Amino acid sequence: MDWKKIMDTYNKRILLSVTGMSPAVVTETLYALVTEKNFIPTEIQVITTIQGRNKLLSALLGIEAERKERKGALQEFIEDYGSQYGFDHIHFNEDCIHIIEDTNGEQLPDIRTPKENEHAANSIVQLVGKLCQDDETQLHVSIAGGRKTMGFFMGYALSLYGREQDSLSHVLVDEEFETLSNFYYRKPKEYRIVNDRNGKELDASQANIMLAEIPWVRLGLGVPEDLKQQAISYSDSVKNAQALLEAPSLTFLSPIEDCLVTFGSKTIKLAPRGYALFLSLVIAKKQGWNVGTGNREEARTIETYLKIYRQMKNDVEMENRLKGANNDLKNVLSESRTDINKKVMANFSLGKGAKSDYIPFSNRKTGNYELNIHLDNIDVSKIESDLKRLKLI
Repeated sequence: MDWKKIMDTYNKRILLSVTGMSPAVVTETLYALVTEKNFIPTEIQVITTIQGRNKLLSALLGIEAERKERKGALQEFIEDYGSQYGFDHIHFNEDCIHIIEDTNGEQLPDIRTPKENEHAANSIVQLVGKLCQDDETQLHVSIAGGRKTMGFFMGYALSLYGREQDSLSHVLVDEEFETLSNFYYRKPKEYRIVNDRNGKELDASQANIMLAEIPWVRLGLGVPEDLKQQAISYSDSVKNAQALLEAPSLTFLSPIEDCLVTFGSKTIKLAPRGYALFLSLVIAKKQGWNVGTGNREEARTIETYLKIYRQMKNDVEMENRLKGANNDLKNVLSESRTDINKKVMANFSLGKGAKSDYIPFSNRKTGNYELNIHLDNIDVSKIESDLKRLKLI
């Protein structure tokens, strides 16, 4: 990770942390980012439980029973290191704390059951997806706090929806300091604290805190609309990702008029234009010719496309668009691809910019449309009689 480039490029840099009963992981991660990487987050966002929220308010913001009682560890950190590293504010308030909810919108006090764990997964995936919507922001995800499964869900969500500029880490702290309730980061000067377990006095300026950067696989699924509307669960996200990672396969279902194609294990009803292009591409691939414009096979493309399209619609306008030397084939193929794209994106919960072998692509050099699926994984046997009747095979 080029931390300087990130600092220079993104004015909004978010530290996203998951916490439980140890809010210190937030300031420990902040300390490591600032002092090791010279990386200054502009804001902090945290996902936790009701109990975790109360701990955060008390420790980081100095708020007790909804009243400001003292500075809080975050303000102390800014005063200790702000002038040295060039910052005087990091945005964090009660609105930056996201409490895990169940399906009824009830906030969870803790995570102790499999069902509560599932709610945590859904909340984490939805929050990470939400924060990844803005391409002008950078997200640094810390998995140091909370229950172990929460950290896993956070890392997995970043793999699903994270961008090239995002990063992932864990923070490592000297054993003698990591369990102390009154330790939040390494102090710049001598600062005595007492171990509340054994009464031993320690100097917080001698603590070692190290950032462990974690490599992660960016699946590049983008942020889908159903995630933005909080209509997709963690398990749905897993299923969709798994379906896209498997070798793509297509099965065309009978009758042709229904426009039904099974993509892997998902059966999707395509729009007539999308279906006509999709099946034209498969026929061309099997017979060794190209679907496209401005080539010697343009007439064959139009003939094949219309034979299929007519099975679904009696459309005089489409017939006219594809007539003669000044036909509108280029736009028709582009519109047809868009129809396919919309259906695949919606059914596999893909976001803007995501790629899939199920979506045909246009070769910029040749202008031809291509389908990146092996012939062995394309089954047209169920519509073979229709294809023979239309003299397409």
